[in-house]
Amino acid sequence: MKRGRIAVALALMVCLLGATSALAAGKFITIVTGTTGGTYYPVGTILANHFNSVLGSKGYKWSAQSSGGTAENLEMMRKKEAEMAIAMANLTGFAYTGTVRYEGKRIENLRYVMGLWPDVTQFVVREDAKISTWKDLKGKKVAVGPAASGTEFSSRVILKAVAGLTFDDIVPERVGYTEASQALQNGQIHAFNAEAGVPVGAVSELLAGRTKVKFLEFSDEDLQRLRKEGPYYYRVVVPAGTYPKQDKPLNLAGIKSALIVDKSVPDQVVYDMLKVIYDNKDRMVKEYGAFAKIDYEKPLDGLFGAPLHPGAIKFFMDRGIKIPPRLLP
Repeated sequence: MKRGRIAVALALMVCLLGATSALAAGKFITIVTGTTGGTYYPVGTILANHFNSVLGSKGYKWSAQSSGGTAENLEMMRKKEAEMAIAMANLTGFAYTGTVRYEGKRIENLRYVMGLWPDVTQFVVREDAKISTWKDLKGKKVAVGPAASGTEFSSRVILKAVAGLTFDDIVPERVGYTEASQALQNGQIHAFNAEAGVPVGAVSELLAGRTKVKFLEFSDEDLQRLRKEGPYYYRVVVPAGTYPKQDKPLNLAGIKSALIVDKSVPDQVVYDMLKVIYDNKDRMVKEYGAFAKIDYEKPLDGLFGAPLHPGAIKFFMDRGIKIPPRLLP
């Protein structure tokens, strides 16, 4: 009997040590974002700073990490290398449901915190490249986004739907936004897709420079064709003056981006993070323009495929925001 009690005690000690270790590991929350020239990285950095400032005394520490974007972020979430991410809602939904490019590779630990801004498809082209229509991209060198990124995936969908082109019809360059902007200025490529929240730093720098560039816009017919291929796209009009030398509105298309967490993140932590975001939204808008594009009154619009985290459900219910049945666990 004595040996049995000792064995039970040892087992309990092992369990307690394991739980303590897991709790300690959980106190560090990594937010994976995107390339440094895009929108995700500065937003993730600002969020981490605010979370640390307000919630740091509760024993958690947040840090933002640059990455290749949505696809890499989702893979890091799968491998438990990150507890939090900014990601495009379409790929998040595909990953959670194990559909489209995630068939047989479902990532079931994903949970939404809230919708952010629309990731806007911004195809920028050199004026001297003789690109007036989407079909004119044929044979051109186009930066389609980092390898395996959400932008690369979207570039494939857009080119096929709007212009009937595949990557075999262009010369695809898989680089980040900052590198693409520099390559466009240097004449090494003809166009690049910066699919992110506006304004994108790399695009602003490009438009402020000497190289003459323009945007490929989406006509109503273009958008209709695109929505047949990707029904998660919708019309986004970028107001004049958003970018340097932009003297008229831009008729573009976009997908909602979102803040997501691992399902293991405690409910109260998610609730507290949302409270920090809502209590400090005016300050965040002053720090970075993308926060002004978030619809705080309808934060669940555009979320696709995966459920809300329970901590987010409680937060939004407390604020009187109706939770769509499709987002309930």
